[in-house]
Amino acid sequence: MPEDKSQRRAVIDPILLALKSRRVLIAISALLVGLMTLLVPELVVVRVEILVLLITLALALIGGYTIEDAASVARQSNPSTVPREQIQELVEAVLDALMDPVDEGIG
Repeated sequence: MPEDKSQRRAVIDPILLALKSRRVLIAISALLVGLMTLLVPELVVVRVEILVLLITLALALIGGYTIEDAASVARQSNPSTVPREQIQELVEAVLDALMDPVDEGIG
């Protein structure tokens, strides 16, 4: 895509940019496979199950990519890491809480 705004195409460039997105490719692939399952008459018995599975898989992949992208943006915007001592204290506090016997009054 040209960097100069005068050379950009008003309709084609946004479409090409959208087609480079993993989420859009997954959605288009799910749509095409879904349409193909609707066109095959032998799949009428399991059509609903295939479509549910296909949509669930597509949404899970899109959600996973969204979480991955959000995590990478968060890492870039806030590169500070939690000091090792704070993590160690947190782990020790959780382990202490799990190891303490809890007296539950039965009866």
